[in-house]
Amino acid sequence: MLLEAIRRRAVVHHHRSGDMVVSENERHWTGIVLGGMARVFLITKGGRQVTLRHARAGSSVGVGALLGEGTVSAQAVTNCTVLTLDTHQVMQLAREHVSLAFAIAQETSVRLMETYREVVIREEGSVRQRLARQLLNFAGQVDPSDPLLLPMSHEEIADAVGSAREVVSRHLARFQADEMLALERGRIRIVDPVRLDSTARQPE
Repeated sequence: MLLEAIRRRAVVHHHRSGDMVVSENERHWTGIVLGGMARVFLITKGGRQVTLRHARAGSSVGVGALLGEGTVSAQAVTNCTVLTLDTHQVMQLAREHVSLAFAIAQETSVRLMETYREVVIREEGSVRQRLARQLLNFAGQVDPSDPLLLPMSHEEIADAVGSAREVVSRHLARFQADEMLALERGRIRIVDPVRLDSTARQPE
């Protein structure tokens, strides 16, 4: 009954790769990724995008907006299907049903821990993990119209990862052999962002 009531007021949206799913300027926005993958990020005062995590199917985006004033930005890395919730309705139901309020708290905790793990990967992850994550972080920032294409040299990526060019080139070659990306002259195309995301999450 509770879930059915929420579904009736929710709206399904389809986003193409590169589309903005939500902007920080849209207050009280909360959605659930039903398919595809989206990059969740914040924008600094200087205009720089700081990637927080990558939301895959079954993951919520902007769940913090249910409890606070702000939200995050999200861009479709691949074609995405997103269920946008009626946040006013959800919060009203949460005040009436403890089970829903607890579920929101659980989801908020899961997404917070996911963000914490991203910080650990950036600080302590292996070169392979940090490289996989950095490639995904660049997706959409370099060319929003084609987020899976990175017109960057191996040296530029190595600088961003904080490793030697030769080491990064070896890992890129392995990623290509595993069909996660395609190396082209002066650019890299991400072929399988979901597997690349899984690689970033898995320690060697």
